[in-house]
Amino acid sequence: MEMEIQANDRKRLNHYSILVLDQYQVNIEGMKRILEQESGSHFHVCGAMDLNQAVQEMRCRFFDCVLVDLLYPEVLKAITKISHCSPDSRILVITNEDPAPYFNQMIQAGAVGFISKSSSPEQLVGILLAAIEGRMYVPVHLIRELRRTVLYIKHPGGVKCEEISEREEKVLKYLALGYTYGEIAAQMYVSQRTIENLVFNLCKKFNVSSRKGVIDKAREFKLLPKSMVI
Repeated sequence: MEMEIQANDRKRLNHYSILVLDQYQVNIEGMKRILEQESGSHFHVCGAMDLNQAVQEMRCRFFDCVLVDLLYPEVLKAITKISHCSPDSRILVITNEDPAPYFNQMIQAGAVGFISKSSSPEQLVGILLAAIEGRMYVPVHLIRELRRTVLYIKHPGGVKCEEISEREEKVLKYLALGYTYGEIAAQMYVSQRTIENLVFNLCKKFNVSSRKGVIDKAREFKLLPKSMVI
């Protein structure tokens, strides 16, 4: 046991390379300052504002962890490309929003966890070390997102297997009752933007363009009864 602890301690004293992908240089510099100071210089942080630049950096050297801002343009594409470029690099998504609506998509694309922008420097370092050491960081409330309802839905390119999360099912019920996005947000204790994103994702999954279309499809797939009562 003592040898294991010593080995882990030595591992934590290694120098780790971190790549930050963010569309704003000021955010990259802020993350670099926090990590390099807080870790006692055990992290070496590089940054990239352009996805192609990030990929080029990754082809030249190995990064233990890549931090990607949730609001980065075409973030799913970016995560997928980074994951394919360097499968052994741990990808963490940085956000100040509830990541639940994006959870399954981000994990499928290659992310191993999420970091809140409100995390303290100590928490940030701890999450990074956990990811680098092979432990996935997922906030407790997101574990419920692992419960999935699988549907086979016709899309222009054929039939696709779509996953409906428990949170999306709750939104469907409130939509069927005629709640506004703001009212649903209040009931579920999330932001209205989170609800808007959930409905947008449902439209894409059901291959429809309106909330009425979403409700009709949900009833077709028996996710909602014909007469809706919570």
